[in-house]
Order: sequence, then structure tokens, then C-alpha cells
Amino acid sequence: MNAIQTERGFIIVQEEKYQNQPGEMTRLIGESSAIGDYEDSLDYPGSSYLWVGVDHHLNREQVRELIDRMQYWLKSKRLELV
Repeated sequence: MNAIQTERGFIIVQEEKYQNQPGEMTRLIGESSAIGDYEDSLDYPGSSYLWVGVDHHLNREQVRELIDRMQYWLKSKRLELV
């Protein structure tokens, strides 16, 4: 898994697609530009919602990594860019 910043400034976590061409990436989670009903939503873009990918198999290690990344997002209001 790796994290990248999009042209719009939001961070997404991606992984190679399951059983597809090597190097073909898919988004697993990503910060959303949608604004939620939180008092600090406008101060922290991307902190209200996460996009969650579909049609991707994750093994136990990948699930643990995603859980860690989501917990980081909850605490810091941003995905970690690593």
C-alpha cells in the first residue's frame, strides 16, 4: 500500500488491483471533499468522510494496515502520507 496526494490536495491510499496487471492501482480509501455536519469540517478538508474502495480482496496484514491508517485519520483529521 502507498499513499499519494491528488491534484486537489486530498490523500488516497492505493494498492495494486487484485489479480490484475502488475502496476495497475486501485483506491482502497481516500479523503472525501464532502463536508459533514462537524463544527471543524471547513477547517479540515477531507476530515468528514472517507471513500472506501470496492471489489478488492485484502489479507489480514492489509486489513491491519488499513485499520491503522483509518485510526490515524480519526485522530489527526488527515490520512498519513507515507
